[in-house]
Amino acid sequence: MLYSGLLGSLTAGAQNEKPNILLILSDDHSAFATGCYGNPDVKTPNLDRFASQGVQFNRAYASSPQSVPARASIFTGRSPVAVNMTRFNVPLARRFKTFPEYLRENGYYTGVAGRGYHMDGSVTGKIGKVREAEEYYESKGLKTFPERLDTCMVVPDARKGKSHTKINRQFRQFMDRRDKDKPFFLQLCYSDPHTPYDAEVIHNPDKLKLPEFYPDTKGVRAYLGAYYDEIHRMDSDFGEVMKYLDDNGLSDNTIVIFMGDNGGAQFKAKGTLYEDGIRVPFMIRWPRHIKAGQKLNGMVSNVDIASTCLAAAGITVPSEMEGIDLLPSMTGGKPLGERYVYSVRSCHATNELPWTTAQFDQQRCIVGDRYKLVYNLLPGLSWNPVDFAKFPHFVELKNMHEEGKLAPKFSEMYFSKTRPMFELYDLEKDPTESRNLIDDPAYKAIRDELIVHLTYKMIDDEDFATLPLPQKYDIKY
Repeated sequence: MLYSGLLGSLTAGAQNEKPNILLILSDDHSAFATGCYGNPDVKTPNLDRFASQGVQFNRAYASSPQSVPARASIFTGRSPVAVNMTRFNVPLARRFKTFPEYLRENGYYTGVAGRGYHMDGSVTGKIGKVREAEEYYESKGLKTFPERLDTCMVVPDARKGKSHTKINRQFRQFMDRRDKDKPFFLQLCYSDPHTPYDAEVIHNPDKLKLPEFYPDTKGVRAYLGAYYDEIHRMDSDFGEVMKYLDDNGLSDNTIVIFMGDNGGAQFKAKGTLYEDGIRVPFMIRWPRHIKAGQKLNGMVSNVDIASTCLAAAGITVPSEMEGIDLLPSMTGGKPLGERYVYSVRSCHATNELPWTTAQFDQQRCIVGDRYKLVYNLLPGLSWNPVDFAKFPHFVELKNMHEEGKLAPKFSEMYFSKTRPMFELYDLEKDPTESRNLIDDPAYKAIRDELIVHLTYKMIDDEDFATLPLPQKYDIKY
């Protein structure tokens, strides 16, 4: 049955018309790097307009600060751990069903297009010249997505040069080949703003306001400006797709979901469980049923996408999906309510031996309405940035640190040899997560409560990791 509160006022014919669903993902896109999220420096006119036409979720989290695990959660509505997607280049096992498969079984024409969708072990591991991991997946029949969907397209090398233009071309190809007698589902994946940054220069680095945890050097400013340039380019491509829907009379009954898959390759972002690593832009537009101009402050997660899409299509949400249906909050004003969201940081590596600890790190976190607890499984490892450790601006900072020329607070943030096992932050008083409260006696009850709930989540997910509970925390079950 379709959602009665949503469709009760429609005619009988309209009640049976299921919505099209277009899920658009940007790659490595933190929420702070979007105009409508309060950043006047970055130019995102199309996303800003889109947000004003539907619902903007101000506290949306990814289940991982990495593409593969995060996208696994989007497809399955479950934690990356629960679906065994914590290894970066592993295929999603056939036994884990994705929500587009449920849509397909219920009359939808389905597909993926654009940058790699990451669910078939698409990151090629190499030792020498041997593609042993990819060949193993193929020999065992582990690559399943072409069988799960009606159309499965990928733009090779989407991050290089002008290859990004092929992504919208694939969008149009999908729209041309789809069965016009069926509603459609498409996940369209952009490569921007993933490194390398090669978009046309739009933003003036000298005029940018740097977050307080960014060292202020010419190289850092140029790097952040180039990140904004990538987002602006993606915003333009996004605008073309929205125009296509308008021009072809598809906007009214197409649910368009825009989300960043995880945070950007920036400071305290991608590959970390800090806010800029897992807090992403998330907006939904459905003109037929969603009132424009809403901004919801309750916590949501990318695991909610599957449940919401199935509910909108009138399909019962499977019990194993952990996400919530967001429709009542978007259409009926039902409060999102308090909840915990969770995120997982796992290996960020191909089959090569890791050359930095960035590839081997393991973390878990739980985020509540105000407080966040981060669990570093390997506190003996130093932090290393994902995707920019060898970039000139960071090499310069490393040299400054070694020469004693870097401000002590930045040396401590980015070049400490070890980390604490637990980190606790008050996101209301300390939004930049600069003061670890884990050993502050005043926060003992909050710390213990978060550790308990994180333990429960790890048990539910059958997590391969364990969570130590030192006696000094005096946790009671």
